[in-house]
Amino acid sequence: MSDTSAVTSRPDAVPTDSARRWMINWRVDSLLILLTPLIAVPAVFLLSSSTVGVDAATISLIVTAFFATGHHLPGMIRAYGDRDLFQRFKLRFILAPPLVFLAYFPLYNYHFDLYRLIILVWATWHGFMQLYGFVRIYDAKVGSTAKATANWDWLVCLCGFATARLMRPEQVSNTLGHWYSAGGPLIPPTLLTTVRWGALAICVAVLIGFTVNYIVQWRRGPKPNPLKVVMLISGIGTWWIAMCFVDELILGIALFDICHDVQYLAIVWLYNCRSVNANPKLNRFMRYVFRRGMVLLYLGLITAYGTIGYIAPLVKDGTISSIVYSVLFTSTILHYYYDGFIWKVREKTNQANLGLAQGAVMPRSQWFSGIRSSHALKWAPAIVVLGLLFLSDLIDPPLTTAQKDKMDKSYAQTVVGKPIRLEKPEEISWLNEKFQSAQDIAATVPDDRRAQLRASILLANFGRNNEAANRLEELLKQHPDYFDAHTILAEIHLYQGNLEQASDRFQTALSLAKTGKERSAINLRLGEIDLHKKDFAAAKIRFQKAVEDDPRLSASVEALEKASSPSPSPYPTDG
Repeated sequence: MSDTSAVTSRPDAVPTDSARRWMINWRVDSLLILLTPLIAVPAVFLLSSSTVGVDAATISLIVTAFFATGHHLPGMIRAYGDRDLFQRFKLRFILAPPLVFLAYFPLYNYHFDLYRLIILVWATWHGFMQLYGFVRIYDAKVGSTAKATANWDWLVCLCGFATARLMRPEQVSNTLGHWYSAGGPLIPPTLLTTVRWGALAICVAVLIGFTVNYIVQWRRGPKPNPLKVVMLISGIGTWWIAMCFVDELILGIALFDICHDVQYLAIVWLYNCRSVNANPKLNRFMRYVFRRGMVLLYLGLITAYGTIGYIAPLVKDGTISSIVYSVLFTSTILHYYYDGFIWKVREKTNQANLGLAQGAVMPRSQWFSGIRSSHALKWAPAIVVLGLLFLSDLIDPPLTTAQKDKMDKSYAQTVVGKPIRLEKPEEISWLNEKFQSAQDIAATVPDDRRAQLRASILLANFGRNNEAANRLEELLKQHPDYFDAHTILAEIHLYQGNLEQASDRFQTALSLAKTGKERSAINLRLGEIDLHKKDFAAAKIRFQKAVEDDPRLSASVEALEKASSPSPSPYPTDG
């Protein structure tokens, strides 16, 4: 459930007994809705622990495919299987898929950062609105439908989700990176600091307001459903754990997705089963799947649909890969878009299929939403802006995402050892913008170590090696166990010809390495330093260790070992 409307009190609302507090029943609600994090959080941490050792990227891929992508299917089934619903929103259901599918290609190929911003903002909105929907359903179960209560619930969900993103430095840096690359104006450090602390202050104020309203409604009646408090703690708490207490961001997002998707699948199963019993106009497929005893088929279909997300990274052909990813993008956007209007709790059909009394949730004023063209008016600005953007791409094609990625990997993620020399004006312009935005982000978000590292790499690649080294030294005072910072600082020293300092930093990095790939890369560099020192025996040992951890390096090692006498060091002595 991704959306509900504000609700108003009704004098005829009658408090229900304790059994009516539950959406399904106490067992199912506890396991699949309210307390799902108690299972998901330990499971994810166990899988990613050193004991089991599943890579975070692997966990993320599995969750993204079989949970995130898979859980789009039930909503699609309802959108195109419920005849009444389809007829009501026929134009949207027909036009949206091809438009989103076609929009993917220019967005991804030329405006990847705008593409990422759309997904990021909409995903956050979708997540918090689903939580809000669950909360309002629980209250509607017991007749607690005061408009003030709905407003406070919405504010709690909004603040809980938005503030968590602001509190994670890496998330703020990523968002700023997309924002600047998409052409957004500079956000001063003071403004960001004000926004972050202001968000915390607003959270406290909203929490106080929510508590006061809860007490007032409890005394005045109908009493709020205490289960909604459990839902809020569970949902917002999981989001905060994912955003602020999990080191690897992709693992945190995977953790939240599991809970979000399981809750969604449970409530949609309940809804569609009730809908099948009440509506003979549903098609045969829906009537076959959503009935007693068919849960395994339901889950099997979801898993099968989710394989699209699993096979997408495995496709090597560029054309086929882009088509598969466009299907994934279309599925994701349609899921967010459709959920915004097909599950509204104020709709009488939805109330009935959720087990709510008719009229338990009153609609908002229809002075604007009753206009048939209002939906088109809401989306018109976005459609016009994207249309003009895509038209400008045809007239004057910008750098492609592939070109930008190549330069980013070459100049913003690794030390190239010398100032950058590019020939094409558009590439020079893009790289200068990337350099400036990296420095701005590092200044704006000083507590994000990755932003500091990225800014240092670009400083070095622009020939400002001493500035880069000083920044990395300061970074390592705050994060002495930061493997990447030690490695980059060692590379800078190596380029400057400071072999001893480079060796010391590489040795420290080696002691912090966690994977065979990291160890092999460091041993290879230490072996090269030994060659420059003409210590061939030590170099051979280093190379052997590198190949043990990564056999693919054997060809490179053989080429190095063939050098009977190393050439003079190419490294300059100045920064």
